[in-house]
Amino acid sequence: MGDIAGRVTFGRFTVLADERQLLVDGQPSKLGARAFDVLLALVERRDRVVTKDELLDRAWPGLVVEENNLQVQISTLRKTLGPQVIATVPGYGYRFTGPLDDAPALAAAPPQGQRVLVAVLPFENATGDPAIDYLSDGISESLINRLSSIDGLRVISRTSAFAFKGKQMQPLEIGRTLGVDALVVGNFGQRGPRLAISAELVSIGDATQLWGDKYSRPADDLLQVEGEIASTIAKALSRRLSGEDKGKLTRTATADPEAYRLYLKGRSFLVGNRQEMDKSVDYFQQAVARAPDYAMAHAGLAEAYTLQAYLRAVERTEALGKARAAVGRALELDPDLAEAHTALGLVRFYFEWDWAGAEAEFRRALELNPGSQAVHEEYGNFLGAMGRLDEGLARSREAARLDPLSVGPVHNMAIIALVRGDYEGAAAGFRQAIDIDPNWTWGYIKLARSLALLKNCEEALAQAEIAERRIAGGAAPLSWSWLGVTYAACGDTARARQKLDQLHALEAKQYVDPVTFADIHCALGEVDEALRWFEKAFADRTPNMVYAAILPGFSPALAGNPRFDAIVERMGIPPPGR
Repeated sequence: MGDIAGRVTFGRFTVLADERQLLVDGQPSKLGARAFDVLLALVERRDRVVTKDELLDRAWPGLVVEENNLQVQISTLRKTLGPQVIATVPGYGYRFTGPLDDAPALAAAPPQGQRVLVAVLPFENATGDPAIDYLSDGISESLINRLSSIDGLRVISRTSAFAFKGKQMQPLEIGRTLGVDALVVGNFGQRGPRLAISAELVSIGDATQLWGDKYSRPADDLLQVEGEIASTIAKALSRRLSGEDKGKLTRTATADPEAYRLYLKGRSFLVGNRQEMDKSVDYFQQAVARAPDYAMAHAGLAEAYTLQAYLRAVERTEALGKARAAVGRALELDPDLAEAHTALGLVRFYFEWDWAGAEAEFRRALELNPGSQAVHEEYGNFLGAMGRLDEGLARSREAARLDPLSVGPVHNMAIIALVRGDYEGAAAGFRQAIDIDPNWTWGYIKLARSLALLKNCEEALAQAEIAERRIAGGAAPLSWSWLGVTYAACGDTARARQKLDQLHALEAKQYVDPVTFADIHCALGEVDEALRWFEKAFADRTPNMVYAAILPGFSPALAGNPRFDAIVERMGIPPPGR
């Protein structure tokens, strides 16, 4: 949409573009010039998400300003217009979501060649039996994975889409909140041996149904139905599908429907605590036992074993061996399986320290599935760890666009700000992550450290107290370490040493990553002792050492230290730019 002329009205508000005035109930408001520029840009581009860079260029043309200036103007607009009129797409930008009077609607389907942003909401389980939620959820997840493999389509990730599960919101409201062009909704039922599935595709711009259908099939046909729905949706969005695209959409990963159900069960437990991870492994093992040629199940098993290896140092060697075997089998069965390349990239990154090999796997995964939020996020994390901060930021921004309600990409961008010494930006990022998920304890821990580096110790210690309450009673060595750094940076050496004592007490019972000790000693100014622990972490090849090249951004005492630089060099991490 182009620049607006004349007036545009929404509810109690009227934007007078030529007069550069906002009327509230017909009376002029005291909205400032910058805020008006931002509002005008959002209203003009109401058919899409407007990036932060676009808004900064509009309100501060030719000037270099901090992003928090934009946040101030957005806050002013929300106080004036109400919080629901402007939606945040974390890490990417903002979208105007107010209903404009007599506003032209979006086209039903974006033109060919334009990338379309789609969300697949969790299918409603119409059976009333929560024990089979994994099947209705699995349909949605399968559609997300299939559609994201098509070039020209961008699909909101599972995390953001499933955040609306069970919420009493209209689909159009959800679509506008996510900033998408179209939304897939549906429900799943079962009558004896037959499945009853309905699905529809809705244009968010004009609230029209682009497509809808119902399916009554034998339960064993679930995979085929998913492929049919995905193909029809892609066509409804005016995608010209190549033969390769059609193959991606309709491919059935296994002919065994029970193996597929076990795979879905495995994925449902993949993100969780150690006990849930064990259940995930068990279900994936059952799936591959039933269908030994099921590549996706082998890839899922590899991912679960990799997470086990990261979480459990004592069993790391065994779990890592199993992860390598599972990912090798997955690639042997399907060399073009993006999930398998991602899993192999994680193994090479965290455990083999094969930086070139890890990057090759992440890049190959993106070639195979360019719309995968998970790959963008993991690749962005890798690039950040390598010190390639601009590249890492770009990948993380794309991940945030595909997953606007996930803390992962926002966290990665905040870490990059921390590494660059932009502690204000880092603190803003961690606050944003907490806004997305107030239950994410790491948000409070990392916000506290950022504030401590800003010498805002009163608030830093307040955030640390929130974190302490949330982790009380559990063994959380990495959390203790970050909190110890916050206490040391704020001059509370007694509490910092208390965290060291907790780590030593835990070390008497189990393996504790040496990096956790090193970090606190750095903050206490005990650099030689810290380097002794870093040497041990290097010898143990702990996964947290993959961030060694950017650690001086977190721990300024390490900057320019020749002994620490030698450790990084021995790890073979290439300097940025090579």
